Amino acid sequence: MSKENSQPNVRKKYSAAIPWSERNFRLKLAGVIGVVWTTYIILSLFNVFFYLGIVIFPITHRAICSGAITCLVLLIVPWKKGKGLGPLSVVDILLVLMAAVGAGYIAFNASTLVYEWKDATVPQMCLGFAFGIAILETARRVAGWIPVGLIVASFFYFVYSDYFPGFMMSSGYSYPRAVAWMYLSGEGMWGAILGTVTSVVPGFILFGSVLRICGADDFFGDLALACMGKYRGGPAKTAVFSSMLFGSLSGSPAANVATTGQITIPMMKQNGFKPELAGAVEAVASTGGPFTPPIMGSVSFLIADALGVNYWTVCAAAFLPMVVYYGILLFQIDSEAIRNGFRGLPKDKLPQVWTVLKRGWYYLIPLGVLIFTLGGLKYSAQTSILYTIIALVICSCFSERTRLTPRRILEILDDTAAGLIMVIPLCTGIGILVGALNISGMGSGLAGALADLAGNSRFLLLAMTAVAIFIMGMGMTALACYLLAVAMLVPALISAGVLPIAAHMFLFYYGTLSFITPPVAIAAFVAAGIADADATRTGFLATRLGISAFLLPWFFVTNPGILWVGSAFEIAFDFVGIFVSLMLLSSAFTGVMFVPVSKAVRIVFAVLGGLFVVPMPTEFNYVLVPISICVVASFWLRGSRKTASAAGTDESDPTA
Repeated sequence: MSKENSQPNVRKKYSAAIPWSERNFRLKLAGVIGVVWTTYIILSLFNVFFYLGIVIFPITHRAICSGAITCLVLLIVPWKKGKGLGPLSVVDILLVLMAAVGAGYIAFNASTLVYEWKDATVPQMCLGFAFGIAILETARRVAGWIPVGLIVASFFYFVYSDYFPGFMMSSGYSYPRAVAWMYLSGEGMWGAILGTVTSVVPGFILFGSVLRICGADDFFGDLALACMGKYRGGPAKTAVFSSMLFGSLSGSPAANVATTGQITIPMMKQNGFKPELAGAVEAVASTGGPFTPPIMGSVSFLIADALGVNYWTVCAAAFLPMVVYYGILLFQIDSEAIRNGFRGLPKDKLPQVWTVLKRGWYYLIPLGVLIFTLGGLKYSAQTSILYTIIALVICSCFSERTRLTPRRILEILDDTAAGLIMVIPLCTGIGILVGALNISGMGSGLAGALADLAGNSRFLLLAMTAVAIFIMGMGMTALACYLLAVAMLVPALISAGVLPIAAHMFLFYYGTLSFITPPVAIAAFVAAGIADADATRTGFLATRLGISAFLLPWFFVTNPGILWVGSAFEIAFDFVGIFVSLMLLSSAFTGVMFVPVSKAVRIVFAVLGGLFVVPMPTEFNYVLVPISICVVASFWLRGSRKTASAAGTDESDPTA
């Protein structure tokens, strides 16, 4: 063990739960920043500043948020993975000062800068470049080199755009003018993307922090186990539900695997799952979290803002794809349980549903408030989460075990700020890329170039954009990848006739798939480490289990009913047709459709499922879908009879 890591106050990973007495100066400063910033956010949510007569301009608010969280990242994320959070280095101190001064200048002078816009002076250029360097280093630490390279390239393209050929050519800008656009105006770093993130997302992150620190993760995990544990493959099905919930809150598949996987993966292995399969199930379940409304890892707010639609419209569009994604995953888990002869857990080892609900029923009330205020009352996301947090705080008082003590409150405030380290600084940097594309006109030019390259083939265009966003998503967060897709690729799809909501969801899904697909497969590799499994095999198994995520985006375009677009009949027909076709394709891979099937039957399944994937005339699908339903239903009846027969011969375990 190295000398650094043997010291008790030197840690490799930051947590809001670290006692104050065990923190060095670096971590104490991070805790102060986190608590103060989250307190500011709470006061903003409750409009306290408005009632006190204090005017905070939108750009001021964005600068406060960006500066504070950027400083926090520089304090709690080491410059290199594996390094400890020891004493502050000279470089870290300089970067923190550059971030604080650069953002502070904008916060204090927002009104003047907006109304008296002009080229940047030499001091302003120094501040802008200093803050930019801090943002780039922050982005590198939380998301890697890819977004850093794209941000830097976009800035220099913006300056020298008059030297580029074809659709990339623009007028070019001097450095003082470029800094004015990107640093001093509301078109670059402080643009609409950062505005959405800093106004909506913090409230939901605060809600998630209160849930976790009040013990809701244990409650929902036990509830899932109580509901699903008795069925074959029950531990894996439990992992699906718990990962779905917390993946939606966090938006990070890898972080979700690292959190819930510590419990679910050992539980699956104890039930007979091979390490690679256990890791793959957890990775796929966690990767579906960002697809799960109502939060979708904060991306739902950005989609609603980009489309100019109600937030609830995005949640509705994402609901049926989420049902298909997790439904097919559960079906594949059930198939693996049949193939391997797994049985449910003994009832005496499972928590009772009513016992679990009695212990934590009040956790369900805030979720109901959130859904009611968003969907029923049509309140804004900010107002809805405000009422939801109030309900959660009240409900936490029902039990001494969950009551908010002063120590827990400080931990919540600290944890909320830490939960945004991957979002706010990255959105600040990506604002440069978006601004460069919009101001220069390259965004629309790229859309036209892709359309020309694809000719009249919309599906060739879809394939090219899918490959592009998949490559861009390697090693990036789902949020970061989506932001890049909006700026660079969405206009091309919309110009080709793809519905706007379908274009956004298509790229969002494909941008997330690298988490389970080799050679990157971050979520799968994290799960493999927990399961002590072969990383490559875990990644390939995760790819197979996540087959629905690879095909669903195409259905968004060909069968938009799955996005809640069209008549009730079209929505129902597309949903059933997609679900059944994916069941058939999954069975073609696993060789199980409620019972083991022969190779010849697997070929038939592949043909039937594949025909619905290929765009066919509607009249053809009206025949194909009923046939497919009858095939699935016949095998389900066959499997039910076999299960009933097995239960009759084994009275000790009717859930086999």
